[in-house]
Amino acid sequence: MTDWSKLEHAYGTAEDVPALFERLGTERNDEVWKDLWSRLCHQGSVYSASFAALALLADLGRGADTHADNALILAGAITTDADDETRGQYGAPIERLQTLAHDRIRRPAEPALYVYLLQTAMALNGVPVWSVALESLADGMIEVFCPECEMGVCVSIGEAGYFSAVGDWEPGDPEGSPLRAAEPDDMSGPARVLYDAASEAGVDTVVLALTYLFGEGTCGECGTEFSVAGQVAEQY
Repeated sequence: MTDWSKLEHAYGTAEDVPALFERLGTERNDEVWKDLWSRLCHQGSVYSASFAALALLADLGRGADTHADNALILAGAITTDADDETRGQYGAPIERLQTLAHDRIRRPAEPALYVYLLQTAMALNGVPVWSVALESLADGMIEVFCPECEMGVCVSIGEAGYFSAVGDWEPGDPEGSPLRAAEPDDMSGPARVLYDAASEAGVDTVVLALTYLFGEGTCGECGTEFSVAGQVAEQY
């Protein structure tokens, strides 16, 4: 039995955490989720209560509703920077959450939510870079730097198109250099896992976006070709 009074969250003692989870069992309350996020993963910071809450989040993640998705995403955020010792200490709930997350990403969701679910699966599995960097796909814009001239490059992957443009690109500006999509057969590692999951779930916009994320762009300043994913990884 967890003694929550001996644990802490962002605002002090965590003895109020069980009551918040109990409220989730009886109501669909966004305010409760806001309270849990602010206590357990405040601006990306985590606490002793955060990891203790993983077991409760795993229980919620077994459902097929909004609570389940919220629980998985919060658990992913908590475990993003967890070290090996912490992952070992909380191995049982993390393994449960891993299974739930990988099952979830094989079912459809609205594209922006689906991107966060993919990121959650990567975070729970401790995959570097893509445990935090995938959220840029939800925005449709990725900021990278040219590996040659170090100029800032805006990479558009979404509704605005699939191109790279030097500097700060705004809607209405001319499109830059077209991106070159990766061939699915050439994908491996996390790229392949993400692509296969999105394909199975039938989230076609994310499937397409992933081919460009793991494809190539061109710097409009010096003409250097670069790996989009490679330059994203340079920032993490």
